Amino acid sequence: MGTSDGRVHRGRVRSWLVDDGWGVVESADFADPIWVHYSMLEGFGPGEFRQLHVGDEVELTVEHAEQDEFRLRALWVRAMG
Repeated sequence: MGTSDGRVHRGRVRSWLVDDGWGVVESADFADPIWVHYSMLEGFGPGEFRQLHVGDEVELTVEHAEQDEFRLRALWVRAMG
């Protein structure tokens, strides 16, 4: 497993695969894109479908980890606004 500095970063959703439950966020704080799984999304009510949309601005914490072809993985994500 990778490591995280615990800092909250900002980014924007580049893609989201609704049927697969994951997507990609880009952040100016990182050179590489960040893999995001729906289980890391916060701010949804019980039974509410958790997803993001292309262009959404988000706050997130990130760890260095190998996930598919990605080198960064989100640990916590919250849509802004």
